[in-house]
Amino acid sequence: MKRKLLFLRRRHTDTTLGTVMKGDGKQVTKIHPDDAMQWSRSFESLLLDKTGLELFRGFLRSEFSDENLEFWIAVEEFKQLKSSKLPSVAQKIYTDFVAPQAPREINLDAKTRMKTLANLSSHNKEVFEEAQRKVQALMEKDSYPRFLESEVYQRIIRSQKS
Repeated sequence: MKRKLLFLRRRHTDTTLGTVMKGDGKQVTKIHPDDAMQWSRSFESLLLDKTGLELFRGFLRSEFSDENLEFWIAVEEFKQLKSSKLPSVAQKIYTDFVAPQAPREINLDAKTRMKTLANLSSHNKEVFEEAQRKVQALMEKDSYPRFLESEVYQRIIRSQKS
């Protein structure tokens, strides 16, 4: 899965065109309206679709609120690591996203933040499980509905009717 998610670190989304673009501006994927309709059926279907996830990421960037998704992706990649790499990567994720005053601090309650800190010493793949679950629920409740109402998503859906 790590390899599957690494594409997210190399590309950006041009949300004005409704296509996923490479960093050099060349189109990678034209979004098919049927695929976009699947994304509205569940948040999980959006997260599991490479193109949908990339478009959602671009939408969140346009709102300056992509840290939750970046954290979610980092944790998904973390879960695929070999045990020997877990401690250093866990510390980096904690420092970048979870720690108070982190550069990309995610919105977590104090209890979850403290539990995550306590879990860091466990050196297992479940370190961020509760934090990731809460961040995913927050995105599903807040960002996902806004994405479905966004101009870029609605334009893709309208193109199906044309």
